[in-house]
Amino acid sequence: MEKIERIARLYPAIMRAMGRLRSMLHEGMDLSYNQFKMLLSIHDKGQCSLNSLACDLNIAMSSASEMVEKLVNLGFVGRSVDAENRRRVIIYATDQGKALIRELGDGIVENYRVLLNRLPEKDQERLVDALETLVDILDTFE
Repeated sequence: MEKIERIARLYPAIMRAMGRLRSMLHEGMDLSYNQFKMLLSIHDKGQCSLNSLACDLNIAMSSASEMVEKLVNLGFVGRSVDAENRRRVIIYATDQGKALIRELGDGIVENYRVLLNRLPEKDQERLVDALETLVDILDTFE
């Protein structure tokens, strides 16, 4: 039980730290974090339906639809009717959306560089190792 209690005590601190990190890394971004996450998901898939997008992001269809509409209005996402199933709408990242992902990705990488440079080399390696381990472990819960 001690491990569970330690995790429970750490959870609020981890969430606060990740929130601060997210704010730092996405500073200056015109999109909300959730909009950026959705754009990345669409980009990674190449194209997808609204239903699969909502399922992947674990959000309601109405929320997914609203966010896609905002991204379409900003020019980052496009929609087209599936030629094989006229009732199905395909969502995809536009060239403008792809360019934004590249630009923001470069900015995020630079922000990570600044963050890591605040730490001694030994702590940089420990942090990266810990994050890799965390992702590996959390990926087993999918």
